[in-house]
Amino acid sequence: MTVKIDRYDPESGRMWTDSFELPTLERRMTVMDVLEYITLHLDPTVAYYHHSVCDHGICGRCTLKVNGKNALACLTVVNDLTELHLGPAAGRTVVRDLVTRH
Repeated sequence: MTVKIDRYDPESGRMWTDSFELPTLERRMTVMDVLEYITLHLDPTVAYYHHSVCDHGICGRCTLKVNGKNALACLTVVNDLTELHLGPAAGRTVVRDLVTRH
C-alpha cells in the first residue's frame, strides 16, 4: 500500500507530502494502525493524535482527512485500499502534520 501524508512544520511554516510504502496488510487495519506502523518502522517524526484508551470513535480527536474526506483514524478500515492519502482534518487549525485543534 502506498500512503501519502501531508506534513506541516510550524517552526519553519514548511508544508510537504511524504510517501511511504507499506507491506501487504495481513490483518484488519485501521488508519491508526497504519500510522503506528509508519512511526514504528519508517518515520518516527510523523505527528498524529493517538491515546491508549481510544479506538472506539468516541472522542473524535483522531479526525483527519482520509482520501479527501474527514474520518476517524481509529475506526476507518483500509484493507481494501491500494493508496491512502492522509491530511489534517478540514475546518481545523493544523498544529503539526496530522495534529489539529478546533
